[in-house]
Amino acid sequence: MRSRKRLGYYLLLNVIVSAITTWLVLTLWIRTNPLTDPAAGLTSGLPAGSNQDSSQTQPLAQAAGQLEISNIFGAGDLGSERIEIRNVGETKLLLAGWRLIDQQGTEFVFPDLFEIYQGGAVTVHTQSGVNSVYELFWGMDEPVWEVGEAATLFDQDGNPQAAYTVP
Repeated sequence: MRSRKRLGYYLLLNVIVSAITTWLVLTLWIRTNPLTDPAAGLTSGLPAGSNQDSSQTQPLAQAAGQLEISNIFGAGDLGSERIEIRNVGETKLLLAGWRLIDQQGTEFVFPDLFEIYQGGAVTVHTQSGVNSVYELFWGMDEPVWEVGEAATLFDQDGNPQAAYTVP
């Protein structure tokens, strides 16, 4: 009987410690990764029609300088090749119909209703996969990027909005 009571105390202590640890880890994660904090309004790449306010979508004419291609990772390796695009502007931006093009003319077209929020980012993977609000998949069978190659992001009117050369 005494060992069961003792075991009960240990189980209760384990539950309490686990709950506190989980809360602490989540709190630290939200503070160090504000892009994942919906309460702060900094959710990257949410599709249109989500519960975020869509009244501040940036017009195309004012999009210049709002996006940057921050890096291309894993160039030449299909399994890890990906490109990160960040919204460094003051408002969200609708990317429907925008194109990401390499020097050979291979292009990725952003899906309809895709928005990238202020402070948000999206990763475009070269390989196939399932699109989400943070990650898009090109569906290519071989790598696209190589060292020294330029990636250019064009708006739906064909105006270049950002460029990056693979180091």
